[in-house]
Amino acid sequence: MLVFVLALMVLLFEGGLTDAAVPEVKELFPRIEAVSFFSTRLKQRKRAVVVLPVEWQKIKPEDRRTLVILHGRGRHELTLIDEKTIRKQLLDSGLFVILPDGDDGWYLNSPVRKQDVYEAYLEEVLSVVSQEYQLPKDRKRWAIAGWSMGGFGCVNFAERHPEQFAAVSSIIGLLDFPRTGLPKGQSYKVPLERFGTDETIWKRFNPLNGAEKLKGMSVLIITADAAFDRTMNEHFRDRLVKLNQTHKYVELKGGHTFPVVREAIPHVLAFTKRALQKQQDE
Repeated sequence: MLVFVLALMVLLFEGGLTDAAVPEVKELFPRIEAVSFFSTRLKQRKRAVVVLPVEWQKIKPEDRRTLVILHGRGRHELTLIDEKTIRKQLLDSGLFVILPDGDDGWYLNSPVRKQDVYEAYLEEVLSVVSQEYQLPKDRKRWAIAGWSMGGFGCVNFAERHPEQFAAVSSIIGLLDFPRTGLPKGQSYKVPLERFGTDETIWKRFNPLNGAEKLKGMSVLIITADAAFDRTMNEHFRDRLVKLNQTHKYVELKGGHTFPVVREAIPHVLAFTKRALQKQQDE
């Protein structure tokens, strides 16, 4: 008995056996499931929503293509699913779509709120869901996207984990942020409780400063002509041009609003499928 207890302690210490490894799965709609688990990173119970392709069990694990979509500030993992039109688009995409619950965490490990390790938590989410649905480790089968805070988060996360993704798509993302000095009406108040007050530390989190790490990925940037994030996205586009990084830049009509997100989702799905197919053909 003592030997068993010691072995169990070793597994727990090494991460080989955790509460997160035994998630609870609940069907929300046909082919849409909620995966709940205890996050060892955030020390609380969390969940992600997963959209599954038609007859997904018949798709070989090595052929399963996955898109992670990060929600914006004030939204949640059900926001896209609650929209009937978007829900159908995701169901029809043929992709495994992962929608994590990111709270207001900006998908980063906060330099001031040490307990808020949302980058590490996102790594945990992808690990748990990958295990549950036997998703491949090959980056050629993975893409990430997001809107607003999630647009910031998806690019930032892709830069920090370039080995994991073949494509990244940002919708009205804050891609030159956190920072000061942007034109009036083209900035966003930095959440100091999340990023702190040290502007030298801000630079570590600004996606613009890590754009070169996207080399080799397919990149889609979507903004809107009246959105406060437009200048940030123009700066990011210009940085990609300077780096000779292939990308697609789309400017829709509208502001920093959910209707723009709604219009952008089909662009992201089509772009992602093309990018992953191209990776598969190479």
